[in-house]
Amino acid sequence: MQNQTMNVNVATKPCPYCGEMVPLNSQKCKHCGEWLIKRYGNSWVKTYLLCSLLGCFGAHNFYNEKTGIAVAQLILTLTVFGLFISIPWVIVDAIIILCGAYRDNKGLELSRKPTIQSTALLCFFCGAGGVHRFYTKQVALGWLQAFSSCIGIGFIWAFIDFIMILTGNFKDADGNLIKG
Repeated sequence: MQNQTMNVNVATKPCPYCGEMVPLNSQKCKHCGEWLIKRYGNSWVKTYLLCSLLGCFGAHNFYNEKTGIAVAQLILTLTVFGLFISIPWVIVDAIIILCGAYRDNKGLELSRKPTIQSTALLCFFCGAGGVHRFYTKQVALGWLQAFSSCIGIGFIWAFIDFIMILTGNFKDADGNLIKG
């Protein structure tokens, strides 16, 4: 049997991150390791803030295009008795968002690419509750910091975290420093 080589013309495209040519149907660049497909949905920060501030009206669900659920929350909130259902519903949604289990209408995980600015703002305004820890996927430390706020330690811990974030020494759950 003869040793034959096949000359297959594979359609390629440049990777938007490193510029190297990759097959057209690639999901991940073999050169730089970046994902070439959309793996994340809307912003985690916006979703959490909308849930915290306007959650009873379904604002976070409208933002993530979960219109049916959002309308149900809105109608429940506008009725007197429905408000007793809507408030616990928002609390549960906030916990689901904090733990990273909330998905948009397409089933995509919410996008979290922590920067020094966004992490510092979350730490400054919600630091005692550990929200910046949840944002950087440090869920266990986020809960610990939230509960430690009940005895006053959470505020000191948040102040120390805030200094670490501003000096560029704060790490996410994977051990990576939070960057610009």
